[in-house]
Amino acid sequence: MSRPAARRLPGIRFEIQAPPVTDALPRMDVAAFVGFAASGPLHVPVVVEDVADFEAVFGAAPLLAWDAARGEPVHAHLASAVRAFFRNGGRRCWVVRVAGPEALANSFPVPGLLRRSARGELSPALARARSEGSWSDAVQVAASITVEPLELLERPTLDGQGVLTVTAPGGVAVGDLLRVHFGGTGVMLLLAVETVEMPGRAPTGTPVSLALPLVTARVRTRLFQWLQEGVGLAPDTSAVSWTRGEGDTVSIPVTHVADPGKDVSPRLLTLTLKVAPEQAPPPGAVLRVQSGGSECWLPVQAVEEELQPGLGTGSTVKVSGLASQVLLSPPAVSSAPARCERLTLSLWTRQGAQKPAGLEQLGFCPPHPRHWGALPMDAERARWEDSQLAPSRRPEERLPQDWRQGVPEARFPLAGPASGKEGFSSRPELAGQPLDWKGDFSFPLGLTDQPTAYVGCTPPAGDALERDGLSTFSAELFLDEGLKGLGPETLLDEAGWLHDLSSKPRALRGIHAVLDRDEVSLVAVPDAAHRPWERVPGPDASSPAPAAPLKEPAWGTFLGCALQPLPAPAPLVARPTHPAAEQVFTLSWAQVPGTDVTYVLEEATRRDFVDAWEAYRGRDIQRTIYGLPAGIRYYRVHAEQAGAAGPPATGVAVTVTPPVSWRLKSSFSAGPLLAVHRALLRMACARGDLLAVLALPEHYLEDDALAHAVQLQSPLARATEGVQALGFAEEHALSYGALYHPWLLVSEEGQPPPPRRMPPDGTACGVLARRAMERGAWVAPANEPWRGVVALTPPLARERWLDLQEARVNVVRQEPRAFLTLSADTLALEPGVQPISVRRLLSLLRRAVLRLGADYVFEPNEPSFHRRVQRGFEALLGELFTRGAFAGKTREGAFQVVTGDALNTPAQMDQGRFFVDIKVAPSTPLTFLNVRLVQSGEHGLVTEAR
Repeated sequence: MSRPAARRLPGIRFEIQAPPVTDALPRMDVAAFVGFAASGPLHVPVVVEDVADFEAVFGAAPLLAWDAARGEPVHAHLASAVRAFFRNGGRRCWVVRVAGPEALANSFPVPGLLRRSARGELSPALARARSEGSWSDAVQVAASITVEPLELLERPTLDGQGVLTVTAPGGVAVGDLLRVHFGGTGVMLLLAVETVEMPGRAPTGTPVSLALPLVTARVRTRLFQWLQEGVGLAPDTSAVSWTRGEGDTVSIPVTHVADPGKDVSPRLLTLTLKVAPEQAPPPGAVLRVQSGGSECWLPVQAVEEELQPGLGTGSTVKVSGLASQVLLSPPAVSSAPARCERLTLSLWTRQGAQKPAGLEQLGFCPPHPRHWGALPMDAERARWEDSQLAPSRRPEERLPQDWRQGVPEARFPLAGPASGKEGFSSRPELAGQPLDWKGDFSFPLGLTDQPTAYVGCTPPAGDALERDGLSTFSAELFLDEGLKGLGPETLLDEAGWLHDLSSKPRALRGIHAVLDRDEVSLVAVPDAAHRPWERVPGPDASSPAPAAPLKEPAWGTFLGCALQPLPAPAPLVARPTHPAAEQVFTLSWAQVPGTDVTYVLEEATRRDFVDAWEAYRGRDIQRTIYGLPAGIRYYRVHAEQAGAAGPPATGVAVTVTPPVSWRLKSSFSAGPLLAVHRALLRMACARGDLLAVLALPEHYLEDDALAHAVQLQSPLARATEGVQALGFAEEHALSYGALYHPWLLVSEEGQPPPPRRMPPDGTACGVLARRAMERGAWVAPANEPWRGVVALTPPLARERWLDLQEARVNVVRQEPRAFLTLSADTLALEPGVQPISVRRLLSLLRRAVLRLGADYVFEPNEPSFHRRVQRGFEALLGELFTRGAFAGKTREGAFQVVTGDALNTPAQMDQGRFFVDIKVAPSTPLTFLNVRLVQSGEHGLVTEAR
């Protein structure tokens, strides 16, 4: 028997809860990585806390180019850097995907879904890929509906607006889509609910076992659409239009319409379209037909290729489906029985052999809290889920749970249509808000409760790498155009002006997108170390040569008297005509009349078929070819019967493209890399608490690495990519960067051999993060094993290690127990801040001082306040001293906090200013460095004094 809870006397009681315990010290283990990814938002920081989080948003590493020297593909390094970070002890990082402005997102026609604009115009509904890039080329989309029957108490009346009364479990809400069928007529009325009146619950006698009570509601709306299903088409129908994507509508000629008649149910029409089979609309496509002055829509249910001998390239395709006519005025259906139902939408996607993923219970109208058009793109989702803003939002304004998490393997690949198009909004905060409804809604056409037809996208023109925004490698991919040339003194002010105060505020791009992520203390750009690439000219396929005339049968060969000459099985069609290497493609040809006909398919590498060989012999009229290497193949087919051969069909050329149409350039320019590294150093210095972890290209040997370090350290070096060299006044920015070399060969978990080549910055960030968590940011991140490394490339000569160390290059070396570094230096020329541990300690102090100093804002500037400030900072520094951050045997020898009259004069106090000098002696080197905290009004400032 359970014990009853203790009871309390009635009344009001106020309880004081202790505030949550804060971290003793600010975090110094959070990194930011900027680079190339297959998917994900562009130039928007996304936080990830494990590899699965990263892959769900950003996918696998994209393929960039082909390395002809090694005979292997080149992938982006962002994914491998993030994996190395977590493998070596990192726990949290921010990731920024970058690409050029030419990056495009695919658009997908949603099968069986039409969109009605506020002006009453109908068009096929289009969804977008959740992010830009070619990653979604293989995605296919399907749709289904869920039908919930409602009790229709009052037939709809239409007098300027639609009015009907229904009883439904839980009632009816604004944004619901209702459909009324009028039995025996094929007429249906679709209503988007605008307003709802609740006269009361259902009458007595309603079953009480339902989970939701039955509620009677009177619905009023001005948004409705009449349709009649199962209509015929006029004999003069000459063309149909098919919307394949955003701004991509094609007109297809119609040569014949087969109509079984109105007495046949269902009345499936068959349209013969004059179009190449590979360009025909697939099952699930919705075709618009202008027939006899009326507008009809036909969802394609089946497609049949009509390859007939003798038609050549003018082949036709038959499509069949149930046509629906748009009615401009209410039909005469007053005597027909009516039934009402509520509809919800389900979207399904699949990619290759992956299991289909779906989102269910979606709405058709913008006020619906789960409107399909409000599915956010990755950039919108990232800003909406920003941890700095999410706690302030009301629960009803946040994304639904399944929209936030997506499917287990990856995010749902679709987003709603472009924001602002015909009243649709992809902004999730507007979903469920009736005040923003402009009168648009969607409705299904021919959909059932099961997804039947999956339809892919028609990618925009351009190579995959061009649509990824990565066709040109330059520093512009990584830098914000308005900030790349600024120094540390003005960079933060200009960034704030561009982001918040300008007449056209905008988000920052590239590495500068992480400026406002205050928790980040490490930043790396692994993809800046790539060699540039160029397009490889594709092979130019010539048309196959005409076939030679058939030879006469040899004398003495007896043929059947009834044997007729065989026609050519034309046309011969290849789909696709330009497959990639190792990709399958299919050859189809027409069937010739007769029995016991055998088809012979020949393959050749020359257009005259001199080297032709027999690729297939049999009775099928298609053949699938698997896994050919890159090159041009020529095919032709002829028919044989009773030992006699007919003429071959006109041959086709199939161009098998290389797996990568881009290759690394033989020449290399360090300009983009220098520009990115200089901009990183300036940004880290402007923030004051960042460490830029830099890496060099793989082919750099000892002299190349030394020259690169000199180019970064010399104020007289030339500008590159519009970024000037660090000037004499910017020498201190060198202490905010650490340079690592050479590259690593890493054996990754779950990745196929051989080991992957990668720059060392991802692993270095993981080691820095692990050292900060386990021992403190003030401990040098050296002599720490680098996990997963099996070799180094290129091998650096041991006799040059000292030269590299003197140039402030941290050499990754192979020791008997592990791969590691024995140096931990920044690029600083000043010995006092040369160790990474010193720079990280000063960054930690800056964060801790600013956090503690915020408690003293608006306090009266008086002696008691001065003493309290001094005690507070002495307690903070004392804790760091106890942990070993400072040198010295006593607290007095390790740090000093100065707030005396010599520093804070009466004149300064009259101006509302208060100075605090914090002097510390890092454990290495044994010298004092000054950190000054200045309070002026409500603002605080931390500077370093030397």
